[in-house]
Amino acid sequence: MRRLAGTALICSSAFVAIVALLSDAPALFYMGTALLATIATARLQSYLSVRALRFQRFAPELASIGEKVKVELVVWSERNIRRPLVYINDVLPPRFLVANRTPSLPVAPDFRRAVRTEYAFQVRRRGVFRWSGVEAVGTDALGLVSTTKTYSTDVVEMTVLPVSIPIGIDLPAAAGWGVSEASSGENKGASGEPRGIREYSSGDSLRHVHWRTSARTGILHVKEFEAGSHTSTALFFQRSNGSDLLSESALAGDGSVLSSLDLMAGHALHVSETLLRQGARVSLPQLESADAKSSPDRRGEIALLLALLQANSRSSLGEEIIRAADSLPEGSILLAFVVQSDPTLAEAIPRLRSRGIQLVALLYDSDAFSDRKKQSKERSAADPAFAEWIRGAGGRSVLMPSAGGAA
Repeated sequence: MRRLAGTALICSSAFVAIVALLSDAPALFYMGTALLATIATARLQSYLSVRALRFQRFAPELASIGEKVKVELVVWSERNIRRPLVYINDVLPPRFLVANRTPSLPVAPDFRRAVRTEYAFQVRRRGVFRWSGVEAVGTDALGLVSTTKTYSTDVVEMTVLPVSIPIGIDLPAAAGWGVSEASSGENKGASGEPRGIREYSSGDSLRHVHWRTSARTGILHVKEFEAGSHTSTALFFQRSNGSDLLSESALAGDGSVLSSLDLMAGHALHVSETLLRQGARVSLPQLESADAKSSPDRRGEIALLLALLQANSRSSLGEEIIRAADSLPEGSILLAFVVQSDPTLAEAIPRLRSRGIQLVALLYDSDAFSDRKKQSKERSAADPAFAEWIRGAGGRSVLMPSAGGAA
């Protein structure tokens, strides 16, 4: 609208000046000259309003998908001049999908003190995001002309954690070794060493209630125990280049559909929470060292690791599993999250079985994420032939739901 107003004034002043010259009317000539001078002054004021500014940004370091985040912007004027209101727009990275973004209030930068403004949005995608750009949009006092200038500030980094997406998976018993025994209490607390106290969750045994804490807080609490060495689960993710599939609707910014890796991370967090409550050990060998120990805040550690998960590996999932096979505890269970058919996965199963490790392949349908016209040449992991190949090699396959779907 400001551009239209400025253009209209320029055209009007030029028209008045031409008519004045043709009709030899001094009054019209003076009027046209005054209009041109007004426009020139407005442009100069708009230009100066966004010059010599300094910015600082304050944003939370951690957030979760769906959480409302507030970002504060501080602006200083480095020249002692009076400025009209300036609009501040933060330049977020393209991959940083947000929703319900509110505009920041306009401010008048001051030479003597810092001026603050803020805006808010809901984060819609997991990951680590860094940005530094900020746009200053200034106008003249009449609001006829606007000028935009981009500044670079100190880089800010925000880590967006995944949210737990419920999913039900029946895990095998692994010949007396597996994590399914943790749910029945056979392995829970095998070491006899309590590792902490937490609130009671459905399915916890009343034998482990911590009565002193429950009486003090009025909320039922239970003791957590270190699980025995046979109760261990390793989570592996297909993270080869091009395997993270994002739908067109998510790219449009409405946040209605997660990428394939985002959905895997949400399911993995839910599975981890369930296993940790049962006293099992959960590891992510692709993202942490093999000697990572369980801790009372293990859930938070896993959520942070899942936030860092990216599809940037040059190796296939099967190759990564083979390399890590010797470091996995004997008799454990390996959950493999797969969205594209990977022949090397079946090749890894005999190596795992020699150590008593059972592989459960959680298969996602790639067609549920990518537009068919942009689909890669890789077959979907939900292809019945691939699932049968996994079972024929001695593994187990589970067909997973798409985003928002049912199991």
